[in-house]
Amino acid sequence: MEQVKGDKSNSEHPSVVALWHNSVYRTYWAGAFVSFLGSWMQTVAQGWVVYEITNSKFLLGLLGFVGALPTTLFSLFGGVVADRLEKRRLVVTTQMLFAINALVLATLVLTGRVEFWHIAVIAMLNGLITAIDAPARQAMVRDLVGEQFVTVGVAMNSAAFNTARILGPAIAGKLIEVVNAGWCFFVNAVSYVAIIFALLRIPAAPVQSHADRLSMWSELKEGLAYVYHDGLLRSLVLLDCALSIFAMSYTTLMPVFARDVLQVGKQGLGNLFSATGFGALMGALILARVAGTVPRGRVLITAATGLCMGLLLFALSRSYLFSLGCMVLIGGSAVSTLGSINALLQSLSPEHLRGRTMSLHVFALMGLAPFGSLLMGWMASHWSATVAVVAGSVVCAMAVGATASRRDVRQLPAV
Repeated sequence: MEQVKGDKSNSEHPSVVALWHNSVYRTYWAGAFVSFLGSWMQTVAQGWVVYEITNSKFLLGLLGFVGALPTTLFSLFGGVVADRLEKRRLVVTTQMLFAINALVLATLVLTGRVEFWHIAVIAMLNGLITAIDAPARQAMVRDLVGEQFVTVGVAMNSAAFNTARILGPAIAGKLIEVVNAGWCFFVNAVSYVAIIFALLRIPAAPVQSHADRLSMWSELKEGLAYVYHDGLLRSLVLLDCALSIFAMSYTTLMPVFARDVLQVGKQGLGNLFSATGFGALMGALILARVAGTVPRGRVLITAATGLCMGLLLFALSRSYLFSLGCMVLIGGSAVSTLGSINALLQSLSPEHLRGRTMSLHVFALMGLAPFGSLLMGWMASHWSATVAVVAGSVVCAMAVGATASRRDVRQLPAV
């Protein structure tokens, strides 16, 4: 795949401007941004349609569970597939499948024939496709931008995702209000054309020869063993898991804080999520800005500490304005932390194992998320939402402390 090339100053100080000189990456970023917009529109419309036709909060939760379950079960095998096949071609295929599913949903909704089981089955299929797509897309970043630009590339992808997270739901809400939720699914189906076009412009990368391949199970064990025996990679993945279960699951309890703790209602809940999205965008831009100038270990530990502090302060806050500020801190710190882990896992993994390494990142963030939500809900129901988030922030702080105590983390260079 084409990599960023620049002058000596650019090679010493990777930056957004230097990366943006890569026309292939610019096209890929634009295509991904359009696709992310469509995906967020579908997420909003999907929940709206389910609640409209069923009037069931339980089925809303069930939809989220059945959509996440395939990713939990199969994302590690998705990493094996990503290492076996040419990543660009694999991702083109998954994007086409996503588009077909969106088009089916659009047709069902616009013709008035949609039922809950239709949406649930497609959510499960999308979860299975994600289990294959996500490790390949994550592992493809280093191939696309080159080793020295991997942190900037991850940060820019995160900026596209979080900008879409702010704009997509707003566009979806307006479409649902003015026309029909089915058009959100149709727009999402069309949005995949942009990312497919961008991917087709990327030159193919070499893959491992058939003669060197083991069985799927053996290759999975090979990847897990490599990460387990590499102390630095193992620590990063364990931190990933701790943050997914005990930190990122705070979103499950946001309605409780909005209605019962801060007493700001639905509008306040929307503003809290918007503040998180704004902070996430700022965090992505800051991560891109410090790439190549600040040691990566320092960036990771500082951002992770900020996430723990933001969660603790938010849990204890009884001021709406202060809580909004905490949400900005949480969003920015979370993106900077997870983006740093993502970039490090890509940089530290050998080429032939990168897909399997990144599948652990996907498993931690997507596969463990439902269990973190269940744990937070259980703790909140037995004690309170405040106790649940405070406990989660303390556990995360302990995980961050254990990671920071490693000399190899503290000595990571600025790349």
